[in-house]
Amino acid sequence: MTENELRLIKFFKLMNDESKFKIISALKDGEKCVCVIFKELGLNQTLVSHNLSALKKVGLIKGRKSGKWVYYSVNAEYFAEIEGLFNKLLGHENFKNAGKIGMQCNLE
Repeated sequence: MTENELRLIKFFKLMNDESKFKIISALKDGEKCVCVIFKELGLNQTLVSHNLSALKKVGLIKGRKSGKWVYYSVNAEYFAEIEGLFNKLLGHENFKNAGKIGMQCNLE
């Protein structure tokens, strides 16, 4: 398996976790601190902090410290990279071409 395939697998595993998915979704409209995220989502603050740490560690989100608070936001560059990898490895054109190859094999 290639490094790019492993990156996509890791991304999809992270997004498969409901709490992490909700956190990313909550950040799509802009940066927020833990105190806002856990209240909006109705999740335990410890769980949100743990998931934020995991998401930050892999680069899905960024943190900006301001005074005693850390404001988290989506890392747009990371998502752009993942989108590029997805399109390169699993994009529509690849599936379209795979169908053509499959049809050619059936004809032979």
